[in-house]
Amino acid sequence: MLLKVIGSIIVLLSCSFLGYILSRDYYKRPQQLRGLQALLQMFENQISYLSDVLVTSFDRISRADAEAGIFFRTAAELLREGGAANAPEAWEKAVKKSIGMTALNREDEQILLSFGKSLGNTDLEGQIKNIRLTLAQLAIQEEKAEESRKKNESMYSSLGILCGLAAVIVLV
Repeated sequence: MLLKVIGSIIVLLSCSFLGYILSRDYYKRPQQLRGLQALLQMFENQISYLSDVLVTSFDRISRADAEAGIFFRTAAELLREGGAANAPEAWEKAVKKSIGMTALNREDEQILLSFGKSLGNTDLEGQIKNIRLTLAQLAIQEEKAEESRKKNESMYSSLGILCGLAAVIVLV
């Protein structure tokens, strides 16, 4: 009898934890999109007023937000270590390498990849226009992510608990 109770508690906790894990991405995605927008605004300011080298700007920006700054940090490392021939290539590799460590989805990845294609290939005005376009696209994605979070976050948490209870009932 004691084993059944302990097993039931373990099953219930495991399912609840799984539901929490699934709901966590819905919670984190809007935050990470807001963080990316803030970092891109910082990037715009740096190239507009400081005229820093790209690697220096990426390093400085990546320190501002640990989660969203992972793309900038990885791109800076690739440029510094010679893992990429130019900025667009470094950005593409950084996004593809780091996207799995975030809560961002395929659409977000495509926006980030399209942003990187013109990095360093246009003049200052072109860079600023590209950043502003990316900011607008990320703002739309943030709205979608917030709606999705409202719909799905509590559902997955509750579903985890309910599945755990159902499993316990079936097993007992």
